[in-house]
Amino acid sequence: MNLASVGPILSIWLDAKSTRQSSEEIASLGRTIGWWSVAALVLGVVLGLIQGILIWSQGGEAYFQAVESVWDSKILYGFWEIAFSLVCTIGYLVWWGFGKRASRWQRFLSRFLAILSATNLLYHFPTLFTILGLIARGEVEIESPVDSSQFRTLLVHGEVIWFTLHFWFASFAVSGLIAGMLCLKNLSEDQRESTAGTAFTIALIPTLLQIPVGFVLTTTLNSAQQSRLMGGDTLCTAMFALSVGLAFWLMHHLAGLAFFDRSLRKANMALMTLGGTIVLMTATMLLSRGEM
Repeated sequence: MNLASVGPILSIWLDAKSTRQSSEEIASLGRTIGWWSVAALVLGVVLGLIQGILIWSQGGEAYFQAVESVWDSKILYGFWEIAFSLVCTIGYLVWWGFGKRASRWQRFLSRFLAILSATNLLYHFPTLFTILGLIARGEVEIESPVDSSQFRTLLVHGEVIWFTLHFWFASFAVSGLIAGMLCLKNLSEDQRESTAGTAFTIALIPTLLQIPVGFVLTTTLNSAQQSRLMGGDTLCTAMFALSVGLAFWLMHHLAGLAFFDRSLRKANMALMTLGGTIVLMTATMLLSRGEM
């Protein structure tokens, strides 16, 4: 869901850049990222449904009780939110590619559709799934069914706030890296360097910001999770240390791409490092919760 959430924002950046420079090459790249974000959203929904089936098959009753508690107030609306984001992003891309946007207000309105799509996903989904996890693990007290008022009180829970920020920064990092790689592959030499450099910088800055966010997020976890991370579970601690090390190695790659060596080889190394970091961080999170 990272690319699905931030891809439309990067499309707006490339849209504006292509308009200023009258570059169809950059415009084509921006539309490609936009359509990739649509595909990423559809894929994310499919994978989410598959994950739900797997949880159900393994007897994850607590999670489905949590889903039931917010079904009327949030889950049903969530399907409409997904449809809304899809319509907004597709509408923006179709208007950009085939419609008339000669005037400034037409360009503003079309780009506003992409902003609505991105902010809708960034606001609703990390908060919803973090709260579902807290309810399923019994870390918050609720009165089922959870109405909108009670749900809003859960939004200020420390783990919800900091995990949401973590998701936002990760989304910009993933999307910026993908955009930078597409720049290196598809843009001509006179456009490639500056555009790719900006894209990799977009990936680098939120990755650096993950350091303080990750630290504070760790302090919001329950004592059992903190204990496993800090030596209580050897495997969990080792994977946590390795994932942090990979995160710093990723920063090294992104800094090089942003300011020095903008090559596909280095970008591919950064992408593999990012993938390894995501896998290890996810496994560490599951181990810390006793879910593996």
